[in-house]
Amino acid sequence: MRKDNPLFPARLHHLCLSARDLGAMTGFYRDGLGLEPAPLPGRGRLMRGGERMLVLEPGEKRQLVYSAYALADEQRLVRLREQLAGRGIRAGASPSPLFREGAFSVSDPDGGLVVFGVPAKPGASSDRLPGRLQHVVRQSAQIDRIAAFYRDGLGFRLSDVVHKAPGSATACFLRSDPEHHSFAVFHAREPAFDHFSLESSGWNDLRDWADHFARLSVPIFWGPGRHGPGNNLFFMVRDPEGNAVEISAEIERIPDGRPAGDWPHNERTLNQWSGSWIRS
Repeated sequence: MRKDNPLFPARLHHLCLSARDLGAMTGFYRDGLGLEPAPLPGRGRLMRGGERMLVLEPGEKRQLVYSAYALADEQRLVRLREQLAGRGIRAGASPSPLFREGAFSVSDPDGGLVVFGVPAKPGASSDRLPGRLQHVVRQSAQIDRIAAFYRDGLGFRLSDVVHKAPGSATACFLRSDPEHHSFAVFHAREPAFDHFSLESSGWNDLRDWADHFARLSVPIFWGPGRHGPGNNLFFMVRDPEGNAVEISAEIERIPDGRPAGDWPHNERTLNQWSGSWIRS
C-alpha cells in the first residue's frame, strides 16, 4: 500500500449519464431521487441534490459518460495529477460543470472517462430521503486490466475479488476512501455501464425508499438483500432507460492494512439472502 497517495480519500461526487429521452429521465430523477433540474449548455440537464448529483446529456441510452471524484483540496489535486503523469497517465480536460478550475480527466483501458476535481459549490442543505452518491460499477471484458489501472495507476485500493477459478476474476471492488468500494468492475463480454448506488443511513431508510418508489409505481427488480462483498443491505430499481439504481445501507468500512478478500462466484456472494443478478 502506497503511503503517498493524494487520491485517498476521494468520494464519488457526481455522474454523467447520456439519455435518449431527456424528458423522461429528467422526470424520473426529479421525482424518484428528489433532484432539482437546471439547464446546461448543449441541451444537457444538471440534476442537483444535497449529497447526490447527476448530469444528463442527450445521447444513447444506458451510457455512463463519466464518473467524477471529489478531492479535499487543490493541493491534493495537483499532487495527484503530477503522480499520474509520472506513471504515464495523460490528463485531459474536465467535462464537469461542477468542479473548480484545475479539474482533469483520465481514460481507463476501456475508454471510460474518470474526472478528478474539487467541488465548485457545496450541495444543498438536505435531501428528501437520505442517500448520498457512493459508488459506481462498470462492466468489462478485460476486468484485470481495468482493476490494475484503478489500483496501480489511479491509487484506488483493492477491497475484494470474486473468482470463478484461481486467476479468473469476475468482479473487483476498489475503494478511494475507507468505505468498501467507490468503484467496482464486473466481467462481461463488452464494456457497459452496470449501476450506481446511493448510501442511506440505515435499514429504515430502505423501507422509506421502497415505499417512495411504490408510490411512483417503480418496481424493485432485485432485493431487498445483503451483498457478500461490502456486507451492505440493498435493493435496486431501474430508470426509464434501463439504468440500474441501487439504494444501499451499512456498507462495510475497511481498516488500513486489511488484505483484499477472496469470494467464490455464486449467487450467495452477490446476495446472502436469496437470488442474484448474475452478469457472467
